[in-house]
Amino acid sequence: MNLNLHASTKTTQVNNNWHSPDNSSMNVSYQAAVNALAEKALSGIELSYFFQETVALVAQILNIKYTRIWQLLSDSNSLRKVANFGETPLETNSAEINVTSHQQLQKILDNTQAIINLKTPYSQIDDLAILSPPDSVTGLSVLIPSTSKPLGFLEVYATEARDFSPEDIHFLQSVTHVLATAIERKRSEELVNTQSKILEQVAFGVNLYKIFNNLCILLEQQLPGAYCSILVVDQENKRLRRGAAPTLPQEYTEGVDGLMIGESYGSCGTAAYRGDSVFATDIATDPLWADFRDFALSYNIRACWSSPFSSQTGEVLGTFAISHKFPCHPTQHHLEILKTATHIASIATETARVAEALQSANNDLERKVEQRTTELRKALLVLQKRQAQLVHSEKMSSLGQMVAGLAHEINNPISFIDGNLRYANQYIDDLLDLIALYQEEYPQFNPTIAAKIKAIDLEYLSNDFPKLMASMRGGSERITNIVLGLRNFSRLDESNLKSVDIHEGIDNTLMILNHQLALPHKLPDIQIIKEYGQLPNISCYANQLNQVFMNILNNAIYALKENMEHWHPPTQIPTIQIKTLLVDNHRVLISIKDNGPGIALEVQQHIFDPFFTTKPVGQGTGLGLSISYDIVVEKHQGKLSCLSVLGEGTEFQIEIPLQLLKDARKF
Repeated sequence: MNLNLHASTKTTQVNNNWHSPDNSSMNVSYQAAVNALAEKALSGIELSYFFQETVALVAQILNIKYTRIWQLLSDSNSLRKVANFGETPLETNSAEINVTSHQQLQKILDNTQAIINLKTPYSQIDDLAILSPPDSVTGLSVLIPSTSKPLGFLEVYATEARDFSPEDIHFLQSVTHVLATAIERKRSEELVNTQSKILEQVAFGVNLYKIFNNLCILLEQQLPGAYCSILVVDQENKRLRRGAAPTLPQEYTEGVDGLMIGESYGSCGTAAYRGDSVFATDIATDPLWADFRDFALSYNIRACWSSPFSSQTGEVLGTFAISHKFPCHPTQHHLEILKTATHIASIATETARVAEALQSANNDLERKVEQRTTELRKALLVLQKRQAQLVHSEKMSSLGQMVAGLAHEINNPISFIDGNLRYANQYIDDLLDLIALYQEEYPQFNPTIAAKIKAIDLEYLSNDFPKLMASMRGGSERITNIVLGLRNFSRLDESNLKSVDIHEGIDNTLMILNHQLALPHKLPDIQIIKEYGQLPNISCYANQLNQVFMNILNNAIYALKENMEHWHPPTQIPTIQIKTLLVDNHRVLISIKDNGPGIALEVQQHIFDPFFTTKPVGQGTGLGLSISYDIVVEKHQGKLSCLSVLGEGTEFQIEIPLQLLKDARKF
């Protein structure tokens, strides 16, 4: 509905719909106007719009120039202009006044004089603190009633001398009753809406302190001129902590944060201690504020009403407070707001506690599950490593037994051959000496002997046969050395800690791998460059260190063979460089470096992980370097590191102490 305002003669006209398309006035009764206002109030219109349309309608009905509505603020000591008709914007700016020292206004607000007849020659109307419009002559102030404190009043001003009739006054009183009904109805609706909004936020899991802040903001909108605040109980320290105070001065809220809970600790501390509401209507004289009076008054806080909110078990969770700048008493509306606020705060706090406990339990469960999963993962990894070690140890043991068996089987016949070669060589020498003696004693051979000497080329045979025997002797010694090297590599008889020459272990390993150093397609063989330092014997598990050398050298050979395209044409020769040196007279450093393709950084991070391999299926198990790492780091208290740059080769550095500690761990 829209208003069509038209001031005419003494007779007033109004449209039932408050609108006339052709701007013509229609005669209606005061009652019709009141009914129209009531209908408008029930439509759910915002109060600000309703107030403005009301003053416009009143001005039209009474045929006057000025109409105002003043609303009493929450502290019952201040008035705020909420609507006006006929004034310029500049005149409207003085929208809020204090009425405590003005007798005429106090009569209206104390409900001792519901109507004041205002007759003024020009601008100041009697003893009121409210300036009348400059050209006004006559006016009326009519109370907007309520069951307890008035809600405000309605003003009308005429620019000519006028006696308002009983019908005029009755009409204005009817209008103020409609205003009162609209205000109180809107208050109830807003309180219900506030509760619904906040509970919806609670249901959606909004942060508790954000809920508190929103609750205070919404309630302050319903209590113009008031401060709403929430303090939360700190059970551990028996204090109240800041929960929300959206419009209180920040310095004040910081000063209240940490307030003790007890008798005479202001309104909130006392309310939390008593578990009941506390109403300090004038802080300047209230004994509960004796120790905090100056602090509150310095921030212009004069009244404070506080109610505790509790859990279902009766535990005080916090306090909700309404504060004012002036001394004042709570109305029924204030009590309803306190009741609603503490009810909502209780629900929000307990819901947050339950959610927090649930989240904590969930986090604890997740942490336990994660911890257990980690433990199982570690146990599985340890089991896999132990399994790999057992497999590898069994493999090396089988290999060692096979090597030892072969060495034993080969050693017997080669020992027989090597031992008899000495006698065979002596026998051959004797026979050759005998033939030479025959040749000296009987220089003339019969034709048959001469033909045989020529057929066998006796001179060449006599010269070559000792060389043949020497070659056989060399081969026998080579086989003997190989058998010894195999036996030293497996070291089945040296599984315990022993002082050994580390170079011997490296050489034995190279001897076993010697056949793998040849590259196909007429490419140059892999070259081994040794740069051995002067090392003393070291205390170690020799057979296990030999496994480390075998694994690292095998990987270097594999990398060089995989990189064969770079050796043809042979711009460089595939090389493995082995270097040893003594570090700080306490540790031995063994470096095995190849000039192969190198290892990518992301691969380097996993090369010592069990079962990690970059080799094709069937060519690698991913155990060699993992076991090597355990042998060096865990068994020998050393370090095994990989240094590699793509395109520049790879270097493995083995660093072990000369002497192992007695508590070195064994597999």
